[in-house]
Amino acid sequence: MGILEFIQDFGTQEQCVAKLEGLKWKNEPVCSYCGSKKSTKRKNSIRHQCHSCNATFSVLVGTIMESTKLPLPKWFLAMFLILNAKKGISSLQLSRDLGINKNSAWYLQKRLRQAMNEDNQILKGLVEADESYVGGSLTNKHEKLKVDRSYNQSGMEHKIPVLGMIERKGKIIVKVLNKAWGNEIKPILKEIVTKDSELITDGFGGYKDLGKYFANHVVLNHTKKIRKIGVYHTNTIEGFWSMLKRAILGQYHKITLTHLQDYLNEIAFKYNYRNPETAFNTLLFNGLRKDLSFRRKSLCQGGVAPTTTLHPFCRKAGLIGFKGVSALLLLYLLGILVLSEQIHHVYQIN
Repeated sequence: MGILEFIQDFGTQEQCVAKLEGLKWKNEPVCSYCGSKKSTKRKNSIRHQCHSCNATFSVLVGTIMESTKLPLPKWFLAMFLILNAKKGISSLQLSRDLGINKNSAWYLQKRLRQAMNEDNQILKGLVEADESYVGGSLTNKHEKLKVDRSYNQSGMEHKIPVLGMIERKGKIIVKVLNKAWGNEIKPILKEIVTKDSELITDGFGGYKDLGKYFANHVVLNHTKKIRKIGVYHTNTIEGFWSMLKRAILGQYHKITLTHLQDYLNEIAFKYNYRNPETAFNTLLFNGLRKDLSFRRKSLCQGGVAPTTTLHPFCRKAGLIGFKGVSALLLLYLLGILVLSEQIHHVYQIN
């Protein structure tokens, strides 16, 4: 689908809403709060009035587009541009293309990358596994970053390890590792790859003894120039690493550990769905899932709600930021008032 055809199909708010309602409700509105199918469409609005709970709802409730101030055609166009950029698109470029500021573009990309997360897949058959490392050369780092660090100039200690698993003629799953060693790699492989699969890896020690768990474990000793044994090779996963490195070097330049997994999800998603129409419909469907509705603050912190620097009462009550501090101060003031009343009462008795 070309960009002119895309704009013709999804150039208005009504066209985008109709597409979302068809995917989410099969064109039969369902209340997002009580599940009732009895509702009435409100005039001059995308919202519906539920006859059971009397609440108003729209197709955007519980999705990545909930409470958005951007028109839906810009959301749809952002998906189109991101999915058609094989090696990624920067938030600055996306902001120029959509006519929005860079913060809105980054926030939009962040939400879409969350919707691209499909790490709940199971791989089977011939599965290639390999580790890679994301980060620049230590010699290129600023002198301040080299102080008090005993990194080996030729080693990988200063880079972020990443594990990739790809089913032959199937999908790929990429995971960020804390450390590239067997204690972390093996549990991930056993969780994602079925036991009756044939696992293909290089000679890295983190994959040792996996033949006892899987049906077959083929080890290719790359140090001895053994890169292929019959149908067994790791060329597929190596090709993905090449595309990943090109995306980082050419578009993103620098990715922090906090957001690295989201960038990997995006690149893996586009690799898994190379048909543009299939990729677009899948991304839309994933974005409509209820478990992907989240707030700006949690997004800016890597999708994890803050759990530190808060009083336990505030954390339990779900109060964060200024509200949490205000509630805490109010509790302390009430406690002081109660204590002073008790002391005053004791003095009166005496």
